[in-house]
Amino acid sequence: MTKSTIENTTGPFVHSVYFWLKNPESHEDKNAFETAIKKLINTNPQAISNHLGCPAASEEREVVDNSFSYFYMMIFPDLEAQNAYQTDPTHLLFIEEAAHLWKRVLVYDSIAKTE
Repeated sequence: MTKSTIENTTGPFVHSVYFWLKNPESHEDKNAFETAIKKLINTNPQAISNHLGCPAASEEREVVDNSFSYFYMMIFPDLEAQNAYQTDPTHLLFIEEAAHLWKRVLVYDSIAKTE
């Protein structure tokens, strides 16, 4: 019997952020949020990969939560890069430009599992 291995395909450190906008139906607020976060995506030096999304029209099940407005995932090469991101001017500018738009933010961080 051979031992199976799991290969991480998205990097060692995954920073997953869920945003709930105060006014999720407002096109003006959506545009302002998207402008601010796209600026972050285009200017931040620490992330090696980014994903910006919104709730998918997946099957309704008890374990699926589609209540959020936006999902943003950044991949960092290591914990040190993520720590540097927290005080990076591009991140701080994003918060300054968009914090008034959201009512809740939830972050999940994970690091690659190694044996």
